[in-house]
Amino acid sequence: MSQLFLTSASDYVMDDIVTKLPKNATEYNVAFINTAAEVEAGDHWWVRAEKEALEKVGFHVDEFSIKDMSPDDIKVKLADKQIIYFCGGNTFYLLDQVIKTGCGEIIKRKLNEGVIYMGSSAGSMIVGVRIDLMSKIDDKSQAPDLKSTGLGIIDIAILPHWGSDIFREGYLSDIESMYTEGVKIIPLTNHQYLWVNGDSMKIVQVER
Repeated sequence: MSQLFLTSASDYVMDDIVTKLPKNATEYNVAFINTAAEVEAGDHWWVRAEKEALEKVGFHVDEFSIKDMSPDDIKVKLADKQIIYFCGGNTFYLLDQVIKTGCGEIIKRKLNEGVIYMGSSAGSMIVGVRIDLMSKIDDKSQAPDLKSTGLGIIDIAILPHWGSDIFREGYLSDIESMYTEGVKIIPLTNHQYLWVNGDSMKIVQVER
């Protein structure tokens, strides 16, 4: 049964997520994939915050990037991992790398084998059907050859950081691209996450 925990900012909600897992966090090895942040300028403070939140609750974390990795390299890296985690950053670049390396198909197989998927921001968006509904927030030029709009693991488009002051200007300037028909859209605040458990989906609100 596939299980995904899709967040805007996992460090805000990780204490609650671990209560939904079948085992104690100390029994999980996590592949912490930081690829989305590689093309972002400045301090990658959110990567540190997300990793620290995972380690704080007891997960064993292995941080790496899939950039330039072969499918066989990725399979070796994930062989002993029970959780695959993608952090935030440039969504277009991340999806492009996931497809180019073959990681997308590997993720789908791993989910069928019972591996848990966790995502934060870009890492949550790529498993859906449309990453282009907030096209002005991320720099599309970082993935000029990208043809896909999402892995389609879930039939939803996720809009992370809804209501955040940091993303307010980007959302309001790009509201026209989000105005679409025929797409299931879920906006998530930093204090919410989407819990996909087999065929069921639930938005969980974590109190501040």
